[in-house]
Amino acid sequence: MLVTPLIGRFSALPLCYCFILILSLLSAPSDAAVPAKPTTSLTLAQAAERVLQQHPQLQVFDWRSQAAATEQELALLKPDLTLALQAENLLGSGELSGVKRLELSVAISSVLELGNKPQARIASASAQQALVLAQRQASSLDLVGELTQQFISVLTLQHQLQLASDNLLLTEQALLQVKQRVQQGAAPDAELLRAKVAVRQAQLQQGLRQAELESSKLALASMWGAQQADFDQVSGDLWLLTDSVAFPLLYQRLLATPQLEVFAATARLQQAQLAQLQTQSVADVSWQLGIKRSQENRDIALIAGFSVPLLNQQRQQGAVKIALAEQQAQRLNQQSAVLQLRARLYQAWQQHRYSSLLVRDLKREILPLLTQALAQTEAAYLLGRYSYADWLSARQALQEAQLQLLDAASTALRNQALIEQLSGLPLADNSSLPRPSQHKNMSFSSSTAMATEGSLP
Repeated sequence: MLVTPLIGRFSALPLCYCFILILSLLSAPSDAAVPAKPTTSLTLAQAAERVLQQHPQLQVFDWRSQAAATEQELALLKPDLTLALQAENLLGSGELSGVKRLELSVAISSVLELGNKPQARIASASAQQALVLAQRQASSLDLVGELTQQFISVLTLQHQLQLASDNLLLTEQALLQVKQRVQQGAAPDAELLRAKVAVRQAQLQQGLRQAELESSKLALASMWGAQQADFDQVSGDLWLLTDSVAFPLLYQRLLATPQLEVFAATARLQQAQLAQLQTQSVADVSWQLGIKRSQENRDIALIAGFSVPLLNQQRQQGAVKIALAEQQAQRLNQQSAVLQLRARLYQAWQQHRYSSLLVRDLKREILPLLTQALAQTEAAYLLGRYSYADWLSARQALQEAQLQLLDAASTALRNQALIEQLSGLPLADNSSLPRPSQHKNMSFSSSTAMATEGSLP
């Protein structure tokens, strides 16, 4: 994704955080001359690694994971023992005055958990930890998806800036030719004025694209917390065209993506919490064991006791009903999320198909014809057969088609990345890349990170 010529090819690189993200770029040598000042290029893999390591949103999950692990450790603990010291007949009146009839007792007590409460507590803590992991995977995938879209924006602006620079060069050359014709008396002075205006407009357009590119680069760098962009350009290729996969296949893969895994993990947590709540219907037994000593006769006796609470079944049943209602609400939320993701996937699928066809038609048919028309119009203008307005119109038509090509290629690549993010299925046919069946943790493989060298026609 260099400005010109385009260099770099995306390929596969597994990233961490519990799932594989194929987001790497293989650099290819450029045919252009080596610039005097070396430039730094940023690949999508490098940007993704920075985001996954430094984004605060993912660092939050480190603390949540530690909290869930601690909760799981606490779930393994047994009920604590309690030491009790009791004194009776102390500092009374009459015969009970002083400590003559003092009775001291020392006992330990605890709770005997019944109804598989420890197992239910451990299962609930494990489900909570699994939910945190699923949330982290989904959040990582969303961040990389957002990063990819921003990366494509920078790439597109690089091409738009190159196109604006090429257009400025053409208008400057046209100005020289028009000036020569005006000096020869073959064209009116008004054409020279229009040619100067065209140059100035091209300069303004180039400055606008440069400003937009710098802003977009800063927006990209801010995703990993940088205050300014530490790269000159992003590296890769905008002209990746892939055939669309059948939508039913994409939809089936959608059902196993990390976004929906969060709902599944939440459902498992709710089921574990419900099971833990149901164990509360079985009362625990509190026990006490100790000794008692009488100061009056110096005798010692063993004391023991048991107590069982009288449970309020109505309150317990109400808590279970609340948990069941929350489970049903969660199922409906999951169904709603599936419908929304399906609609989003279908829209991206359709836009990818149309944009890919548009790119092919523009490159194969429209642009060659407009290029030929511009060459013929320029030759005719220099011979005095066409006016400057005809020549300018032909240049503008070609430029508009080139901008349309850039927009179509960018749209196709954006939707391709979104399809791969939602489905986890790479659209590019490359047998060397890992596939979801080859790694159980892979949730997003992006063939947007695979491309061959290309340039703007």
